[in-house]
Amino acid sequence: MKFIKQLFLIAVCGLFVTSCADEPLPFVTFDELEHGAFARKLTDDGGTFFFTDPDGSAFAFSVEFFDENNGNNIASHDWYVWHRDNVAGTVTDKVLLLSTPASSFGTDPTSGLPNASYAFSMNEAIAALGLTIDDMNGGDDLIFDGIIVMNNGSEFGPDNSGSSLQGNNGFDGVFRFQKPLLCVSSLDGVYDLTATSAGTAPWNIGVVTTGTIRFEQVGDGVYDIYTTGGGCDIEFLDASMGAYFGGWSYDPCDASNQGSMPNDGAGNGNVQLVDACNKLSWSGSSQWGEVYSFNSITVNGSNLIIDWINDYGEGGVASITRTDGTPWPALK
Repeated sequence: MKFIKQLFLIAVCGLFVTSCADEPLPFVTFDELEHGAFARKLTDDGGTFFFTDPDGSAFAFSVEFFDENNGNNIASHDWYVWHRDNVAGTVTDKVLLLSTPASSFGTDPTSGLPNASYAFSMNEAIAALGLTIDDMNGGDDLIFDGIIVMNNGSEFGPDNSGSSLQGNNGFDGVFRFQKPLLCVSSLDGVYDLTATSAGTAPWNIGVVTTGTIRFEQVGDGVYDIYTTGGGCDIEFLDASMGAYFGGWSYDPCDASNQGSMPNDGAGNGNVQLVDACNKLSWSGSSQWGEVYSFNSITVNGSNLIIDWINDYGEGGVASITRTDGTPWPALK
């Protein structure tokens, strides 16, 4: 009834403005909202930061600016940098890296909107923080935050802008770049595999499958995982590292008998292995939203043992052996 009464008041006030001037409206009007702005990404070279090559690590991008006045209510575009130590679990304070006043913006010849281009190097960011490469670890993050400062002094950045604005492809809002400090990774190859199903899921525990495993690097230190089993040549995109064959009684020699592997290959789920300076982690989730983690990672010469589990309870122990006898790096 209260909602109906409010609708009635709105309708009446629309006809008799003077008689309802003092009635509070049940919503905030457009004029009362705080009007912000955002920078839309135009280009991004996707540059990578390598812990082993700070001199050669940089990235560049360009943006154009939107607000209710075609970008003209923006005073400056400021970029801050901070360091996250993923070994100690600490972060530094944010440090101003660059402030670009609106007077230095360019103008897009097509849209007429103000724009700007940026290029940041790894060495530049480290120096701004007052650190050296010796203060960092492989696998740490350098994080760049973009803040739009309005003429009225209000600021809009990654901490007070909606996730839909930041993540929606229609907006392409640029508020933050996270640059992990990667090392050159070389896990690519085909290796002998012995997989044992484990965990607590309602599947077969302790079933052993032998075959091969192949790591294919699809990005800097990011790997898709493929397995075969039972002496067959059929290869499956398989984040379980072979454990699904025994765990769900799949026949590795019959592609039509596989049901659903943890990666469906259709973009609905993709669990990948990430190597950041010998520190392994999982990225992504399965098509059922399952997240993976490690119980342990053990290196013994040419043998690598990965004991994993996911939050459904499926698990496995993969014993992966280099066929040429060379040792694995000191993975952890």
